[in-house]
Amino acid sequence: MRNIFIVGATGSIGTQTIDVLKNLKDRYRLSGISARGNTEGLVKIWKECKPEYILIRDKEKIDILKENTEAKTLSFEEGFEEILSNKEIDTIFFSSSGIDDIKWIILSIKHGKRVFIANKESFVAGGELIVEELEGRGETLIPIDSEHSAIFQLLENKKRKEVEKIILTASGGAFFGKNQDELINVKPEDALKHPTWKMGKKITIDSSTLFNKGMEVIEAHLFFNFPFEKIDVVIHRESIIHSLIEMVDGHIFALVSHPDMRYPIKYALTYPDRVRNDFERFKFNKNLSLYPFNKKNYPCFEIIVEAGKKGGTLPSSIIYADEILVNLFLEEKIGFLDIPKLLEKVYNNVKKRELSFDIIEELKMEVRDIIEREVKHCT
Repeated sequence: MRNIFIVGATGSIGTQTIDVLKNLKDRYRLSGISARGNTEGLVKIWKECKPEYILIRDKEKIDILKENTEAKTLSFEEGFEEILSNKEIDTIFFSSSGIDDIKWIILSIKHGKRVFIANKESFVAGGELIVEELEGRGETLIPIDSEHSAIFQLLENKKRKEVEKIILTASGGAFFGKNQDELINVKPEDALKHPTWKMGKKITIDSSTLFNKGMEVIEAHLFFNFPFEKIDVVIHRESIIHSLIEMVDGHIFALVSHPDMRYPIKYALTYPDRVRNDFERFKFNKNLSLYPFNKKNYPCFEIIVEAGKKGGTLPSSIIYADEILVNLFLEEKIGFLDIPKLLEKVYNNVKKRELSFDIIEELKMEVRDIIEREVKHCT
C-alpha cells in the first residue's frame, strides 16, 4: 500500500487522478492534497476521501479549510516540507501547472519519493535538473501525458538502435486549417473549443497555438533521450492515435485508445501491471485521419522547441512568458495573434543562464518586464 500526495488536486488532471485512485484502494491511500486557491474543490475532495493533509498556496484561505475540514491544513511551502519529511507518504503526483514546482519535484526525488509528473511546464523548464537527479538515483519516470505514455509503451521490448523516430500526434487545436486573416478577431471562447479533449483553459489555448505540442517535443527528448531531429509531429484530429514509432525497416507501431486521460494515469500508477478498467473503449466505427504538420504555421511551437534545444533557463523563460500571454489573451487585453509576436520578443531579449531553481524568481521578473514593455508598444 502506497500513500500518495497530489499537488494540484482540484485541476483537470488532479480530479481525474483522484477518480482513478477510487478504484485502486488496494494499492493507494490518498494522504494529502493541495491547490492554489480552490477551497471549494479541496473541501469536496476531503469529504469524499478524508486525506490527512491539505495544503494551499493562497495563505489567506487557510482558515476556510480549517473551518470546513478536519485535515491538517498548512500553507503550501510550510506543509510540503513536512510532506517531504513524512516517511509514510512515499508517492507524490504533480498535477499542477506552471514552473513553480521545479524545486519541489527535485526535492521530492532527493527525499526518495516516487514521483509522477503531469506538470509539463515544470518538467520541460527544469528537465535537465530533474533528469540528472533521477539518473543519479537510478529511477525510472513513468510519463503521464497521453503521447509520452504511448511512446513509453511502444518502446517497451524494442531495441533502441532499431527505432528510426518517434512521432507525436497533435489535434491541431481549435483553428486547424485556418489562415492568419481568419485568426485576427479570435476571441477566448473560440480558442477554448478543443476538438476532442476536455482540459483546463491554459492548456486548451496552448493546444490552439501548438505551444503545448512544442513542450511535448521537449518532453519526449528528455523522457526518452532521443535527439530532436528524431522526433516528428503529425496532425491527427480525432486524438485516438496517441503516438507512433517508426522502425529502421519502415514498420510503424501506434498506440490507440479512446481519448481519456485516465488511461495513461492508471497505466502509470499501476505499472508494470495492466489492470482492468471500466473506461470507454475505442469503437471501430469512425474514420481516423492523419495530416502532415507544417511547423511554419505555428510560430509558438517553433519558439519553445528552439528554446528547448538551447536549454539553460530559456525554456523556463519562454514557458513563463506563455503563461502570462495566455492570461492576457483570456482577459482580452491582447489578441490571439499577439501571443506568438510577444513570445518571440521575449525569446530574442531574455538572457540565457545556467539552470538552477534558485534563479526562477529572477528570470520571472525579467520576463514580466519585457512583456510589460512590449505590450505597451502593441496596444
